[in-house]
Amino acid sequence: MDPFSQLFAAYLHTVSNSIAEVYVDSMNTTVTSQSLVYNDTNIRFQHQLWKIKPNSVCSDLEQQATQFSKCTQQAKTMFTDLCTQLSSMENLNQRGRSLSNMYCNASLNYKPMVAYISEPKQKTEQELKEKECNLMILKAMQGKSPETLEQKEKACGT
Repeated sequence: MDPFSQLFAAYLHTVSNSIAEVYVDSMNTTVTSQSLVYNDTNIRFQHQLWKIKPNSVCSDLEQQATQFSKCTQQAKTMFTDLCTQLSSMENLNQRGRSLSNMYCNASLNYKPMVAYISEPKQKTEQELKEKECNLMILKAMQGKSPETLEQKEKACGT
C-alpha cells in the first residue's frame, strides 16, 4: 500500500471511530459509572440509555445498613436537586437535556432504602418474670428432679 493510501485509510478510520464515539456517547449505550459527592456523601451509581440503574445506587455500601440507608436517601435528594438545577438552565445541549431527563426520572422513581437502628428497649419486670418462668418450665420438661420442679413453682408462682 502506498503512503497516500495508508494516510487516507488512517483518516477514514479516525473519522469513523469519532462518529461511532459520538453516537455511543449521545445514546449512552454503554454502562457508565458515576461517583458524585453530595453533602459529604460519596454517591456511586451507574446509568445506561439515560436511565439510572436503581440497584447500582450506593451498592458499594449494601453490607453496611446505616451507611447504605443514608447514602440512598442522599442520592434521592441529589437526583431532585440536579433535576431542578438542570431543568432551570435554558441553553442546554442535547447531552445536558438527556442528563436533566435522567435525573428528573430518578428523582421521581428512585426509592431509597430507609433503615432506623435503635437500642433495644428495656424489658419490664413482668416480662423478665415471664422469661424466667418459661425457662424453668423448659428445664422441668427436660428433667423432673424435685429441685427443678421447686424452682419452676417459685419462678411461675404456681
